[in-house]
Amino acid sequence: MTSFPSNIGRVPTLLASQMAAGQLGNTQRLLLNLQVQMATGRAVNRPSDDVIATSMITVLDDVIERRDQRLRNLSHAEATLNNVDASLGDVSDMLLEAQSIGMSQIGATSDADTRANQAAVITAMIDSLTTIANRDYQNIQLFGGSRTNTQPFESVLNGIRYVGQGNGLTTDLGDARNVPITMSGTTAFGALSARVQGDRDLDPSMVADTRIADLDGALGLGVRLTTINVDVNGTDVEVDLTDAHTVQDVVDALQAGIQTVDAGATVQIDPVTGDRFEIIPSGGVTVTIDDINGDGAAVDLGLSGTFNAGSTTGADIKPLLTTRTALTQLSGVTTPLGTIRLSNAGLVRELDLSGAETVEDIQNAVAALDIGIRIEINDAGDRLTFINELSGGQMAIAEVAGGNTGTQLGVRSFTGSTLLSDFNDGLGVEILTGGTDPVSGLPDPSRDLDFQVTLKDAQTFDVDLAGAATVQDAIDAINAAATTAGIAVPGEFEARLAGDGNGIELGDGTGGAGNLSVTALNGSHAAANLGIEQSTSSAVITGEDRAKVAVDSVFSHLIALRDALLANDSRGISLATSRIETDIPQVAEARATVGVRTRQVSDAVTREEDLKLQDTALRSEVEDLDYTEAAIRFATLQTQLQAGLTTASRSLSLSLLDFLR
Repeated sequence: MTSFPSNIGRVPTLLASQMAAGQLGNTQRLLLNLQVQMATGRAVNRPSDDVIATSMITVLDDVIERRDQRLRNLSHAEATLNNVDASLGDVSDMLLEAQSIGMSQIGATSDADTRANQAAVITAMIDSLTTIANRDYQNIQLFGGSRTNTQPFESVLNGIRYVGQGNGLTTDLGDARNVPITMSGTTAFGALSARVQGDRDLDPSMVADTRIADLDGALGLGVRLTTINVDVNGTDVEVDLTDAHTVQDVVDALQAGIQTVDAGATVQIDPVTGDRFEIIPSGGVTVTIDDINGDGAAVDLGLSGTFNAGSTTGADIKPLLTTRTALTQLSGVTTPLGTIRLSNAGLVRELDLSGAETVEDIQNAVAALDIGIRIEINDAGDRLTFINELSGGQMAIAEVAGGNTGTQLGVRSFTGSTLLSDFNDGLGVEILTGGTDPVSGLPDPSRDLDFQVTLKDAQTFDVDLAGAATVQDAIDAINAAATTAGIAVPGEFEARLAGDGNGIELGDGTGGAGNLSVTALNGSHAAANLGIEQSTSSAVITGEDRAKVAVDSVFSHLIALRDALLANDSRGISLATSRIETDIPQVAEARATVGVRTRQVSDAVTREEDLKLQDTALRSEVEDLDYTEAAIRFATLQTQLQAGLTTASRSLSLSLLDFLR
């Protein structure tokens, strides 16, 4: 007789129970997840809910967060620009008031006391303008340019010095454009002088440790570091220059590559020019260099071409002037340097540069004088520029006792190439032209004569400066007039640049007992404008330096108006007032610039908000719950759960006989 296990009757029940429990558990899990989704409003609450959707949501969250930050930046930028605009509005109102004061004091009805009282008003305006120029918004200086952590304007030597730098602090608009949210003091107020631009190319040479980054390249576009191909008598050698940092790195790599075929070849910096490479193959060897794929290092380093046996040089690769450049690398500069004379705001300093070894040494020596002068390297990287930072001061760079340091460096402020139009604070030199006979109305050359020179032996000659545009033109015209009058140049007379200081110097070699003098003709102001209208018992007239460099700024013009009012100088008041009139449209233009920037920021805000809305909508499509679909699924799961519970209860009551039936 067959026997059955004692629990055989429970097997179907256990199986049914396990199946029912699994189905019920799965339904309950789905129902629980759906309840969580409906409670949070999100279809994805955990990465396990949907891995792909989670990845998309993470990316979109990052994008939206960055957009929020950019919107905060733009909001700050907009507020900063509004403050800049408001400040410029205050400046504009102030200049209109100053103009009104100046115009009211030009007439003969004003006396010294009235003008002195108005000078006090202008002084208060200068103080207020300085305060406005040093305004900040949330610790960001509005008119410091890119230097926003310190006040850009300070009182120095009875003037106002600008120490800001750059065009302005920029903000990211999100489309690869940067908009300055602060403004340069130069743009707003004209706070720096435009001269003295170096008048000669210093043409620096290379040395072994010259950085590749400090080479302008044969094309003037810098140097691209690539692998080049070197053909040595038909054998190709690839030379990798991608890791070169200095000129010596190029020399070493190139020489090593060539010497794999021509052991006697030499690569070096051209000892004559210092601005190109020299390749010296052995006898009978030809080296051809080119780039492997298009233009690259070979072209930029001036090496593209064929180098025959003997000395062959490449093209000029234009080493740039940097603060690290040694003075011995500068063309036409003899070291050690001598002494130059710098003056500004009435202070005169003689600066001994004999200990200077680099451009930076010169910069530091000038900065140490602390008279509102600084030196920069021009954008082209080939000359020095002296800049007057001090509104209200007049800068000059002169030679000392016949020296030529300033001339060698190309920074003397009074040279043969100085434009006469730069004289007298930009008013130029008044030269007579087009003179006519008052009776006949016909041209009369005698009425174009500007001044007469009388030598110590009583010889005289008249000078016509018509057509003179530079100091050298004026000097040549004076010497030519002397020669025409039969006076030996340079034996008896010579016009030249002053050997000590700045100005036009007139030398008398006649040995006479009278005075050497210059007097105006036909009412011309040319001699006075040149600074040589004077008389002396000595043999030399040294003219005044009328080409000093002043800052053409709002501060300078207000200071000039104040000083003219205090001096009861009607002509000075008129000149200062006319210059203030030119400042008003300059400030208006600066406000227009701010308006353009504000519009760009406003447009960027609108664009960012639209993009954020799109990104948020996309994230919502991926992350947020569709309540209609969820409600249907919820009802379905509830029905499924109820059916499962019913089925389970029936399954648990079955026996083996139920299955056998």
